[in-house]
Amino acid sequence: MDLMFHTFARMNTALLAAVILAAISTAFAFLFLFLVARRAWQHFCARRFDSLSLKIHEEWREIVRGEIPAGAWRNDPVQCEILQSIVIQEIGAAANKDRAVLQEFLRASGLIARCIEIMRSGHGWTKRRAMLALGAMRVPEAIAPLAETLGDWCFDTRMTAVQALGCTRLAEAAEPIVEMHMAGKLKTPAGPVTNALVHCCMDRPEALLPHLRRSQGELREILARAASEQATAGMADEMIFLSNDPRPQVRACAAKALAVAPLALAIPALANLVRDDVWFVRLRAVLALNHIRHPRAIPILLEALRDTNRLIRMSAATILARFEHETVDILQNVVDSRDRYALHAMISALELGGGFDRVMAQLSDPMLHDEMAAMLLDALREGAAGLWTMHPANPVVESVFP
Repeated sequence: MDLMFHTFARMNTALLAAVILAAISTAFAFLFLFLVARRAWQHFCARRFDSLSLKIHEEWREIVRGEIPAGAWRNDPVQCEILQSIVIQEIGAAANKDRAVLQEFLRASGLIARCIEIMRSGHGWTKRRAMLALGAMRVPEAIAPLAETLGDWCFDTRMTAVQALGCTRLAEAAEPIVEMHMAGKLKTPAGPVTNALVHCCMDRPEALLPHLRRSQGELREILARAASEQATAGMADEMIFLSNDPRPQVRACAAKALAVAPLALAIPALANLVRDDVWFVRLRAVLALNHIRHPRAIPILLEALRDTNRLIRMSAATILARFEHETVDILQNVVDSRDRYALHAMISALELGGGFDRVMAQLSDPMLHDEMAAMLLDALREGAAGLWTMHPANPVVESVFP
């Protein structure tokens, strides 16, 4: 009896092992077939996409002109995607007249409506891809559906909505971004919002001014930064007003924008900003003077050359070194100020620009018997000799002379 039981047990074990091995073999066979079938399908789809892409690229102009009926391609999603991508690329590179023709084709063919439908019904990357395509079409119809997604629960979708609205290059697309931010419902970083506003108002930068006048807090800084990136001379009065704003970031943006303002308005405003309490506001004012490069900016730059911030001193010295005809007078003024830091900054800027030897040769000319030139030459030699060996403790108290 025991022998029969053990024999039966061994038979059951062998049968179970055989069943397991058969199941594993069958699973591997099905997995292999699945992988082969999937690879074959991907290869088929890739070949079909390539052939259709080549066909559409050869015929897209005829399709846009209406010579090929929409029924030949409209019912195939792959052909619609290919044609849509081609038209979007052409819109980005076309002139205004040609762009209007391509946009009208997108309306008439229903590709805009199709893209909006995919955006509203899709999820994940499919939704975000349709949003970017809709923004790249640069049509007013894209603004409303994209604005609806600014409050989406998904962070990636909100970021894509901001980016897509910027891609429209339409000033009207800035309004939903600003309104959502004012209401405190736009939960996206300031950088992408600024970039989107810059792109929205690239053709009409003055469209930002009404929003800027009624903005507060972080939004005011964002709008000021966007306005400074594309400021025009016609915005000078608004930038001068912003130069007195209590927020240092706004004042810094105003300083940057004043670089394109009329000289009579820019110089007094930048002179005040060079004396600002915040160092990066003073730096922005100095860099704005670099774009102006007018002799009237020299007194302001000389004042910045004696700033307590090293970066501001070096920036002012670099700009002053480019005034070749006024170099000697500038150096005389620096030496008279008896500020060792200012002299060292000026000498470094001249050496980096290749102008120090020229100035020294000019002052060493034996045809010049000028006592002031000799004193200036001695001061420059002393300053150049001590540039790397002397370390003054205070840029205001220390001077070139003992």
